[in-house]
Amino acid sequence: MRSLGLLRLALFLPFAIVPLASYGQFQPSSKSELAMTADPVAPGAAAVYLYREEVDDDSHAFRTIYARIKVLTEEGKAAAIVHIDFPKTFVFNAQGAGSSRMTGGLTGLSGQAPEGPASQNSGNAINTAHWEVPSIAHLGESAPWDTDTYAGKVEVAALEGRVIHSNGTIVPLTGKPSELLKVNKGPRGSETFFVMPGVEAGSVIEYRYQIRYDRFLTAPNWQLQMPYFIHKEHFAFRPSSQFLPTFLGGVGVSDSSLKDSHDNILTDIRVQTSLPAGKAITRDAAGNYILDLADVPPLSPELWPPPLSTRTYSVDYFYTYTPDVKDYWQKQMAWWNKALNAYTEPTTAIRRAADEVVSSSDSSLEKAKKLYDLVQKIENLDASPDGAPLTGSEYIPRGSVETVLLSKKGTSNEIAYLYLALARAVQISVRPVRVASRSLRVFSAQYMDNVQLDTALVSLTIDGREIIVDPGTKMAPFETLHWAHSGAGGVALDSNGKVEIVVMPLQSSAQSNSVLRAGMLNISAEGAVSGTLRVAFTGQQAIQLRQTALRDGADAAKEQINRMLAFDLPEGVQGRVDHIAYLDDSGKQLLAVVPVQGSLSTHSRNRLVLPRHFFGTKVSNPFPEDSHRALPLDVHYPEQEQDQITYVLPARFSLEAAPEDARLNFEKSAGYQLRSKVEGSSVTNTRVLVRAFTLLDASAYNQLHDFYQKVLVSDQQQLVFTASAPAGQ
Repeated sequence: MRSLGLLRLALFLPFAIVPLASYGQFQPSSKSELAMTADPVAPGAAAVYLYREEVDDDSHAFRTIYARIKVLTEEGKAAAIVHIDFPKTFVFNAQGAGSSRMTGGLTGLSGQAPEGPASQNSGNAINTAHWEVPSIAHLGESAPWDTDTYAGKVEVAALEGRVIHSNGTIVPLTGKPSELLKVNKGPRGSETFFVMPGVEAGSVIEYRYQIRYDRFLTAPNWQLQMPYFIHKEHFAFRPSSQFLPTFLGGVGVSDSSLKDSHDNILTDIRVQTSLPAGKAITRDAAGNYILDLADVPPLSPELWPPPLSTRTYSVDYFYTYTPDVKDYWQKQMAWWNKALNAYTEPTTAIRRAADEVVSSSDSSLEKAKKLYDLVQKIENLDASPDGAPLTGSEYIPRGSVETVLLSKKGTSNEIAYLYLALARAVQISVRPVRVASRSLRVFSAQYMDNVQLDTALVSLTIDGREIIVDPGTKMAPFETLHWAHSGAGGVALDSNGKVEIVVMPLQSSAQSNSVLRAGMLNISAEGAVSGTLRVAFTGQQAIQLRQTALRDGADAAKEQINRMLAFDLPEGVQGRVDHIAYLDDSGKQLLAVVPVQGSLSTHSRNRLVLPRHFFGTKVSNPFPEDSHRALPLDVHYPEQEQDQITYVLPARFSLEAAPEDARLNFEKSAGYQLRSKVEGSSVTNTRVLVRAFTLLDASAYNQLHDFYQKVLVSDQQQLVFTASAPAGQ
């Protein structure tokens, strides 16, 4: 327990960090706010934040969010949907050696703090507050700490709001949190939100809600930029009592224990910041961290941006037991590896499964591939399209990984751990690698928190060559990583047990991620077209389509390809997938067979005009002009498009003039080639477009745009065919 002196003192200190917006009644909106139809400091904005605030009080386990938003256009009405920002990282506040840790946040509205993966513990839409009558004006009453059990809750304990129309009419948000909060399935698991009532262009939206996290502490992650311009925002963080200034007992000097999952007493708070120039966090006399900002620009709308964590203003706090970065990761990986080794210890069932798949005559590489095929058949319980598992790599289950083998289902990382155990059972040299998925963040060793490392990969050493595989990504071929894992940073232990920072190689071959379209199309004298296309996918698009089929059924994968075709086929031509081959075989090209028909040509009695590039009539530049590009590009992976379309012309029609071959290059980053070959009454057009990079500096964006503009011009060439007079005329 905390000492009585510290407890009494804590009752008074929170007043220092709770501004007026965080409690009491809402403040009246000014006439100028209500009359606003545009914002001169945010020209063209759909909405703007007039004020935004977050107060985090770890001493009393609550977070309060407040916002006042002006809706300026019909588009800005989207601000009526408010997503709850649950804490991302928790540490357990208790005595003894059994303290627990949870990562990934809770996605339910209330529920028990999990001992397993957060994705398995989402709660129901009910309010079962541990405290008496939750109040939005909570000023820091001490919630009881139950140190004998690990039953804690994270919940929205209070919620209120209103909408003020431009004429002054007020529409209140009415109902209990359990009635107002909704849960939808999102790409990263369940998403909790509420909807403000009666929002229209000209309205002012005002709301506040409070999250309570009984039994846990959470060093906050402040996201300082939003989709809309922010006029003013205020942030305050009151850490746990043991981190108060020296006149309150000294940092780390307290009889309250804040521990990590390995029973280390956390003695320090660290912070990683990305702030506007000239801005800094301050600490007041009571030990609170304070940040005030004004005129904060919205999140950048630039296409193909790098991960959000590298391009936004943010502040990330974390509790730690050591200020030494290398010491932190060495200890974390040693503990993690010890737990993983116990979990993956080869059992009789694991050895038997490995022996049934491989033979003694197989080479190590053949064994590795056969075992990989085996674990790829395991049902994946937490796959996400962005490649980042919903259950992070820090979580090592109790028991044995043979449970995954026998039940034939597991999380992405549990499947990777099973592959590790099987490989070790047949004496393959192997080690686990933990990385931060590039779709979410860029790994930072200085941010000493395991929550970054969401994915476990497996590194094999075979005949002196290192091979990285991604067993937890369903439908990823052997040696192919999900794009979010290529180029991803993380940590691993070397052969001597020393921690090392690792970066996975970026995919270097565009041919590994290909879309190939081929077909023979019959053209009538009237310009009608009929025939069959074959569209093949390899690499990342094939992985994504196969995962769609597993998750939503084969018809969903068909519809996704149909949407691509609707964008690519010329006006007047229709095509829908008849069937898909090799949908369940990641070792082969995924092949869609597409019958097409319609009217293609501009024609007169003796003349046909056809597009030289069949798929290029509706295409626009994928890299539109942007002279102010500021962010580097991340296009996820290199890619190649290859088309070979043959037009079969009716008798007597011939090409007026053979077009010249086209060849374009953008340094070593991209290349293009278009050729036409005439054979009798047919013309075959072959096109190759290669984008050979994944990352590109912003300074090269204009050159990239110019290259694709030239490709666009070449693609839109036309072929003109004329008919000769019939014999005897």
